[in-house]
Amino acid sequence: MASPRTGSESGFTLVEVMVAISVLMIGVLGTVTMVDGANSLTSRNKSREGATALGRSVLEIARGVPYKQLTAASLLAEVASRDGFEDVKPGLGGHQIASGKFVYTLAATVCSMDDPADNLGAHTESGVTFCPDSDATATPTDRNADDYRRVSVQLSWGGGAQPVETTTQRAVVSNPVGGLGPSITSLNPVSPASQAILTDGTTQATYSVTTSTVADSVSWTVNGAKRSNAEGSDLSWSFSWDLGPADDPKVFDCTYVLQTEASDATGRTGAPKALTITVNRREAFAPPGFDAGRNLNGNLVDISWARNRECDVKGYRVYRGPTAESIATLVCSVDVGEPTECIDDPGPETFPLFYQVVAIDSTSGGADREGDRSDPPIAVTEANQSPPDTPADVTVCNGGNPGCLDSDGETAPAGTAVLSWSPSTDPDGDDVAFYRVYRDGDTYAHRLDLLFPVLGKPLVFVDSGVTGSHTYRVSAVDEHFGESQLSGAVTWE
Repeated sequence: MASPRTGSESGFTLVEVMVAISVLMIGVLGTVTMVDGANSLTSRNKSREGATALGRSVLEIARGVPYKQLTAASLLAEVASRDGFEDVKPGLGGHQIASGKFVYTLAATVCSMDDPADNLGAHTESGVTFCPDSDATATPTDRNADDYRRVSVQLSWGGGAQPVETTTQRAVVSNPVGGLGPSITSLNPVSPASQAILTDGTTQATYSVTTSTVADSVSWTVNGAKRSNAEGSDLSWSFSWDLGPADDPKVFDCTYVLQTEASDATGRTGAPKALTITVNRREAFAPPGFDAGRNLNGNLVDISWARNRECDVKGYRVYRGPTAESIATLVCSVDVGEPTECIDDPGPETFPLFYQVVAIDSTSGGADREGDRSDPPIAVTEANQSPPDTPADVTVCNGGNPGCLDSDGETAPAGTAVLSWSPSTDPDGDDVAFYRVYRDGDTYAHRLDLLFPVLGKPLVFVDSGVTGSHTYRVSAVDEHFGESQLSGAVTWE
């Protein structure tokens, strides 16, 4: 009897092995193809993202090129001068920029557009290339047709085994000066050779001007007010600013903005240039319109004056003395911007009293200094003891309502308190110089404003922007500052 088989010798045939290998290869190749495609897509996305970022950077560089110099050639030259934007393959045509793992070929175009919003002009400006799709007209009315420039940046990459890809980005750069006329390239002080004019003997200041291109005329202004045209030709010009003597000035101490602007024969202008000029040739003049007088409503002296013409005045001081030769007691200090008035409560002092006012400015070093005192001093006596009559028939109404009229006979605006009263007379025969309006009280702190009578018009005062409830009183003041008793209060709500 034969012995039993201890194991099977059966297995895979060669055909089965070959089939298995083929199936495995198909699966592996599919996976490799899928991974390769994903990598390729990722690479393409990264290259396009890089091109987009690079294009934006080139457009930002274009905005930094002076407008009149902005051309495709000047843009490429400016790009080449920047770190990281150099031409990495100068032997090839175009401009090659390496960014990341990619090399991009840069091409740029720049052309001008004429915006019909400000009418159209003649497209004949020298050195300006208009875009083919820019609007045009046979009857030009715009002196400057070059309103803005359109910049197109094209980046291409790839080639060889890879397809060539491109991306294009565009931006517009507005003409900053609205014209292609000559610009002011320099504006310099000549005499004195400084932007600060500090010497009292300086009666005029001269300036030199240079233009970018040939100009037909150069104008200059002070604080926006045109003075005249400069003298010169081509690119070089000059002008003089007549200041007048320091003690009788045509130009008072102040800070001024002096600006120049050039134009060509067709009237086109370019970029202007300005200087800030400080004039400080002397101490402040005596404030004008100084006056003082007995109030007669208590032992008070009312004092007022007008503002100085010098804009560098910082404030005012009023002094008092028992004689015209000894005026040394400080009565009040008033900062610039506050009402140019104050009161003196001298108490039991013997009249007459003498007053002067002085303006305060600064030296060139910044220290405060007093200017000229008002002269002659104002003498205040108790001679006039008869103030005007108290204003009568004081009424108040709400603006916006029929019958509530202003001094011109028109309905006063809504939200206003409109006071009116009858004219006062002065027993001494003096004229009533003005009326005082008080609000919510009867002391100096409650003085609201003055009303100066106008011949032929009713006495009407309009208090604007009021809310809530207020009481008003009115007094009459003569030309010696004698003030009447205050009227009874009227209420607005």
